[in-house]
Amino acid sequence: MQSIVNALERLLPEGLEMFKGRYRLLQTIMQNEPVGRRTLVNLLNISERTVRGEVNQLFQNGLVEISPMGISITSQGEDVLNSLYTVIHELEATNRLERDIEALFELKKAIVVKGNMDENEEIKNELGVACMSILEHELKDDCTVAITGGTTIAHMVASMPRQGVRFDNLRVIPARGSVGQRAELQAHTIAVELAKKLCAAYELLAIPDNLSNQSISLIKSEPQIQNLLQKIAKTDIIIFGIGNALKMAERRNEPLVVLKHLEEKQAVAESFRHYFNKEGEVVYATGSIGVEPDIARKIPVRIAVAGGESKADAIMATSTLLKGSYLILDEGAAKKILTTCEK
Repeated sequence: MQSIVNALERLLPEGLEMFKGRYRLLQTIMQNEPVGRRTLVNLLNISERTVRGEVNQLFQNGLVEISPMGISITSQGEDVLNSLYTVIHELEATNRLERDIEALFELKKAIVVKGNMDENEEIKNELGVACMSILEHELKDDCTVAITGGTTIAHMVASMPRQGVRFDNLRVIPARGSVGQRAELQAHTIAVELAKKLCAAYELLAIPDNLSNQSISLIKSEPQIQNLLQKIAKTDIIIFGIGNALKMAERRNEPLVVLKHLEEKQAVAESFRHYFNKEGEVVYATGSIGVEPDIARKIPVRIAVAGGESKADAIMATSTLLKGSYLILDEGAAKKILTTCEK
């Protein structure tokens, strides 16, 4: 792909600039619909005349709809954005960041979206589009997708466009039980939302994830739970987040003694209910029902998602989980990681 893009840039540079501009316009419409022309002028910093001409072209091609409420993207427009996502990324300056991150963590592929989620929550929308572009490439018939919970993952799935192609026997399952009090952030709730986006079936694991080890052992002995855990172990694709250790521990209402232990051991990352220090060592793990790191490493397609400069240390601490995986992050996290590694 990169060689093709390089050749096109030399042969038709003005055409590629038009392509990038029209892609950004269509993407901005999707993110802000229904939106007026004046708002598009301010968001994109281009003339009203240019916006009017480009929007009319998109309308004639069936990619947007124009109503008294404003301009909205059509399903055809969403399909175009999804199909061209990889191409547009090859044309953006984030490519160098992506290659550096890929080499550092020995990834299958990195996707770096513009911005810093610590400063702009809307970056989660971009993470969702990026994740769907990977799923479209990896999904197939008779496929099982597992997904964890959390704020970033929830917002990311909510912003995902719908999958355009249907697959036979496609199933989505939660990768773990419930954490915290907010239902919309639970893995089983997010699994249902993702299943809708993929036109897939789903299964639930609506069990608290902070039970005692004795309770977890009893629950795991239930035939229905054993059946679901076996499906989780044979998952084809898993989507998971990477959290800051102390923030996740507080969200889970871990005992004060655990919080102090994490501070003493300088834990910086959490994933799959395991806490890691900067060296990538597990300094604390809690019993859970669902995917654990050893199981996750064996899943063929792993898609990790993390955004914000504040997540840089957490991402680096989970490097053993990331090897051979997809990693979706933003510029804030990517630049902080590379700057840290240069020191």
